[in-house]
Amino acid sequence: MKLWQKITMICSAILIVTVSICCSLFINRTRETILSITHEQVSQKQRSLQSSFTEMSNYYTTQGDTPAAKRSLLHYCFRQFADSTAVLVIDGETIYSDVDIHPEQLLPIENDYYSPESNGQQEEFTGRIGGRAYLIIGNYCRLSALPGSSCLIYVVEDITDVHENINRMIWQFILIGTICTVAGLTLIIILVRGSMQHLVKLQNVAVSIAEGNYHERSEITSSDEVGILASTFNQMAESVENHVTQLQETARRQQLFIGGVTHEFKTPLTAILLNADTLQNTYMSEEEQADALAYIETQGKWLERLVQKMLKLLTMNQNIVLKQISVPELLDRVNDSVSEVLLSRGISLEIQCDIPFLNADSDLLQSALVNLVENAGKASAPGQVVSLRAYDHILEVSDHGIGIPKESLNRITDAFYMVDKSRSKKMGGVGLGLALVKEIVQAHGATMEIDSELGTGTTVRIYFPR
Repeated sequence: MKLWQKITMICSAILIVTVSICCSLFINRTRETILSITHEQVSQKQRSLQSSFTEMSNYYTTQGDTPAAKRSLLHYCFRQFADSTAVLVIDGETIYSDVDIHPEQLLPIENDYYSPESNGQQEEFTGRIGGRAYLIIGNYCRLSALPGSSCLIYVVEDITDVHENINRMIWQFILIGTICTVAGLTLIIILVRGSMQHLVKLQNVAVSIAEGNYHERSEITSSDEVGILASTFNQMAESVENHVTQLQETARRQQLFIGGVTHEFKTPLTAILLNADTLQNTYMSEEEQADALAYIETQGKWLERLVQKMLKLLTMNQNIVLKQISVPELLDRVNDSVSEVLLSRGISLEIQCDIPFLNADSDLLQSALVNLVENAGKASAPGQVVSLRAYDHILEVSDHGIGIPKESLNRITDAFYMVDKSRSKKMGGVGLGLALVKEIVQAHGATMEIDSELGTGTTVRIYFPR
């Protein structure tokens, strides 16, 4: 099923449910309102009839009248206010009625002559009789002319027309709702199909880019979400093209590095072999032998560091085991590892530790900090100070050296990337140090932040999870 069909089905279902619920609520509300108004009108009519009849009958009747005269007078008084819906029943006898039903049988009203609450309490009956709908409201009232007698006043209202009007209204709403739903569904289909055309164009552009045409861009310029998506897609395509270009450049640099590193390996190995052969086959003074051995040791250690960096970088995808380590001891080991190098350059290391423990791999973290401190030392001038701090789950290495250009900050941790190739080679670097540090930091679940300004210095912070 295509996307426009799914969207159409979802929107159609929502529209149908919404229209159905709204129509049902409106119909029920309107029906209840109409019936409530009708009930209130009939109730008010019965209440007014009772009040007027009671007042007039009590005024005209006297204690000396005969029962027949009293009933005749009550009939006359009731007729003055009654219409075709009114019924008067006294002691079970219908005194006045123009309706075909007997309300006292459908709505018998129990009363207690001695209870004041029984006077004026309206009761009602709603139902269908002979295919017609009726609303009957009645109550018991006291008459001073007939003390002790049961006087019931009813209003019998035929509300069949009201129900028929309500039914007609319901069918009208159903018809209107159906027409609106059909019109809405038609518009939904048209609009969704039209909106999907832009996505089809975007799909064609994506297919073209997937085939290698990285310069391809979408020409959709609308201001809606599809237009925003197209704009974002173009940005993504631009990023992909730039990234591919960078990858190609990285591949080219790595290919160049293979030849360069081969030469770098060959140079110290050749020097080591030559010095070793000289020691074995040539007579040398003790001082000359010490110098040769020192040179062999220096070249060997440099080669060892280079090999270890490359091996660690290539195998860093392996999981590491984190355990609680002593931060002061870690910083002491870092100091022991870099003290001779920094001393030879006339640079001092300042250490400040404000946290006792961290969860880490001690050897890997030592390697990362050694790389950072050595880099800081390389960037510093003789007499300057490199700072190594540990505080608030943060390890920080800062210097006041030459700094890093802003355009290089985003790539400074890429493998084999060197800001100044000539200077890096002169200092013995091959662009692996920060790449290794980045891998170690990520393996610890930490993040690394580099702040630098040319001529001011560089600060590298490693944030460990709390």
